[in-house]
Amino acid sequence: MALSVNAWLQNKIDEYKFSVRDATVDFYMTEAALRREDADISQLKRFNTHCLDMANLCLQNGDDHSYLHALCKLHNRLILEINTSHRSELFRVQSYHFARHTLKLICHYYAMMGIWDKATAFQTDFVKRVPFQL
Repeated sequence: MALSVNAWLQNKIDEYKFSVRDATVDFYMTEAALRREDADISQLKRFNTHCLDMANLCLQNGDDHSYLHALCKLHNRLILEINTSHRSELFRVQSYHFARHTLKLICHYYAMMGIWDKATAFQTDFVKRVPFQL
C-alpha cells in the first residue's frame, strides 16, 4: 500500500522527533555521569561523541536551531570542564581539544550563514573563558 506524500512526510517527522527525544535522554544520562566528581576521560569522550552525534542528527534533518543548541551546550560544558581544577590535567586538555573542535563547528556554521559577528563573539568568548595554560 502506497503512502501519500503527506503521510510519508509526517512519518519522517515523527521518526525524527522520536530520535531527538531518545538522543536528549541519552544526553542527560551522559551529562549526569560527567557531573560526578570521579568522572573519567572515557565518560568525557562518550559525552562528546554523543553530543556530536545528536547535533549531526539535527543537521541532517535540517533542524539548524537544534544543531546549534546541541553544539553550544556541548561547548559550554567543555569549557566548564577545562576550568574545573579538580579534574586531571589529561581530562582538562582533552576537554580543551574537544572545545576547540566545537568552536570550529559553531564558527563554521555562522560563517556559512554570513553571521560573522556571532562567529567572532564565540571566538572572543572562548579566549576569555579558557586559560592559556592548563
